[in-house]
Amino acid sequence: MLPRKSVRNKDGSRKKQPEASPPKGSDDERGAARKKTTAFSVAYLKSLHRQVAGDSLRRIFKTPFASFLNCLMIAVAFALPAILVLLSNNLQTLGHGWEGQPRISLYLESKLGRDQINRLRVEARDDPDVEQFLYISPDEGLNDFQKKTRMKGVIDALGFNPLPGVLELTPREGLSAEQLNELMKKYQVKQGVMEARLDQEWVERLASITQLLERFTVILSVLLGIIVLLTIGNTVRLSVESRRAEIKVIKLVGGTDGFVTLPFLYMGMWYGLGGALMALLIILGVLAALMSGVLELAALYGSSFTPEGPGLAMFFSLLAAGVFLGVAGAAVSCYRHVRTVEGQPV
Repeated sequence: MLPRKSVRNKDGSRKKQPEASPPKGSDDERGAARKKTTAFSVAYLKSLHRQVAGDSLRRIFKTPFASFLNCLMIAVAFALPAILVLLSNNLQTLGHGWEGQPRISLYLESKLGRDQINRLRVEARDDPDVEQFLYISPDEGLNDFQKKTRMKGVIDALGFNPLPGVLELTPREGLSAEQLNELMKKYQVKQGVMEARLDQEWVERLASITQLLERFTVILSVLLGIIVLLTIGNTVRLSVESRRAEIKVIKLVGGTDGFVTLPFLYMGMWYGLGGALMALLIILGVLAALMSGVLELAALYGSSFTPEGPGLAMFFSLLAAGVFLGVAGAAVSCYRHVRTVEGQPV
């Protein structure tokens, strides 16, 4: 190999040689080209989706009344199971509030003397399974009943007090359901006790009703989800039929089925989102209409129960369900109809 000649300037310093560019077709050149192509593809896809999404939304607003009816149908289908879920959650909350302090109510005979009442109170005080007890006389029960129900005129018309004396027992914590039932039966056979009631029985019945309501909610959600799919699918099918000539032209110039389907997928997404947002408004309206009645009913029972409203979990769940069902319904409809535009059955 011949030695490389040194090129110098007029003042004797070495002249800086220009760096050699990589040969055409080298790895550096191919890597730069790939990077440029990838950046171009991502930017193109973002621009395409933004443009298609905006165009689909504008087409929906061109028919406001029909679009509103479609969204309203979807909203009702979303709102019904959501309201049932809220009802189930509130029943569980109410049941848990009662389950923490079960009480045994002993309804005493009206002719029971003071000595017999004191005897029952002493037995309850000495019972290790009873944490505390409270005796409510007939007069105290009548006064409390009149304050809560405002039926003083009806009671005065009777001419006597129909309410018996009540001895409320609060069992100690940690007793099982079987032990609570045994404790209730123990006092039910006492002399002077007309009837014994355990609040836990009401909680167990409420739990059974809640479980049945949850199963019904699941079944109803599936059925209404199918209705949403059919509604969006039928709407997209009509839109495909109205744009049949446009779809044929796009296919003639090389447009793929995916490119043709994309606007309809965004249309289904917008319908699903619109229905989910309207469903939230329906739920809030129903809660606002029922709130005063529920609070008044809870006050009659001396409870501070406040109904639970839709939280962030339900909000995002409805939005996610709207997007999923909207895109799924549009995809099913497009798979059936877009591919048949050129007369090629699926």
